[in-house]
Amino acid sequence: MRDKRKFDRLNEKWQVTYHVLQTDRFKEDPISQFTLNISGGGISFMAEEVIEPETMVALELESNQFSSPILALAKVVRCKRKRKMYEIGAEFWWIGWKNDDAQQTIKDYIVSASNS
Repeated sequence: MRDKRKFDRLNEKWQVTYHVLQTDRFKEDPISQFTLNISGGGISFMAEEVIEPETMVALELESNQFSSPILALAKVVRCKRKRKMYEIGAEFWWIGWKNDDAQQTIKDYIVSASNS
């Protein structure tokens, strides 16, 4: 069966730090985890807490492939319990360093790494 996803996925471990974007929660310390997978359209990572679908999260992504962290805004689309953790699936709404090329850079890198 052919994968119908719009973006290729890459199963690399990137450091991801997130803030839940709710007024009462935003000032809490950020939480760091590793990605399960990443694509040009979104990200999957584990969390110790439930993050409800439709919740917006601010992300900082770090990979050895890039010289500086990538900043992103994403909407949670899935939160599934996995043992004592939760697998979070989030769709990128905005991603960049300080320009609009970051999402295309990630997409291009994932496509080239997937074809290697």
